[in-house]
Amino acid sequence: MNNHLTRILFIISCFVVLGLWGIYYLVSPPSVEAFVARVAVIDSVRIKTQSVPFITVRQLLEEQHAKAHQEILEQERSIRQQDEELRKGTISNQEKHKKKQALDKKVTELQQSVQKKQDKLTKQFALLTERLETELNEIIAKIVKELGFNLVLNTTIQETKAILYADPALDITNEIIKRLDKKMPTVTLPPLES
Repeated sequence: MNNHLTRILFIISCFVVLGLWGIYYLVSPPSVEAFVARVAVIDSVRIKTQSVPFITVRQLLEEQHAKAHQEILEQERSIRQQDEELRKGTISNQEKHKKKQALDKKVTELQQSVQKKQDKLTKQFALLTERLETELNEIIAKIVKELGFNLVLNTTIQETKAILYADPALDITNEIIKRLDKKMPTVTLPPLES
C-alpha cells in the first residue's frame, strides 16, 4: 500500500510539474519584438525658428524692447538737456543745487522705471513662453499617441545636433509646426495682475 501511494504521489507530482511547465510556456514573457520602440524625432530648434507663435514671440520681444529703449532715450535726452541748461545757466549756487537735486531725482526715477518695465516684460514673456511650451508639449503628446510612437528624440539640443542621423520618415517636426501654427495663429503678451 505504501508503494502504491508512492506511485500515485509520483504520478501526481509529474502532472503538476508538467502542468507548471506547460503554463510557463503558454504564459511566457513577451518576446523582445513586443518591446520594439516606435521612435519619432523632432527638431526643437526648427520648431522655435519656423513656427508662427515662436516667431511672433521674438517679434513682440524685439518691438517691446525697441519701444522701451526709445522711451528711455527720450527721457534721458530730456534730463541731459536740463543738465546742460543748468551748467550754462547763470543762477545762484543755491538754485543750482536745488535743480541738481531735482535732476538727480529724475535720474533715480528713470532707473526705477526702467527696472520696472524690464521686470514686467520679463514676467510677460516668461508667461507667454510657458504657455507656448505647454501647447507644444500637448501637440507632441497628441501626435505621438495618434501615430503610436513610444519614444521621441530631439535631434537638436541648444542648437547643437544631438542625433547624427535619423530617417526623415521618423521626423514629425513639420506636423508639429503645422498644428502649433493652426492652434495659435496669433500671440499677444498676457496682462499682468497688479
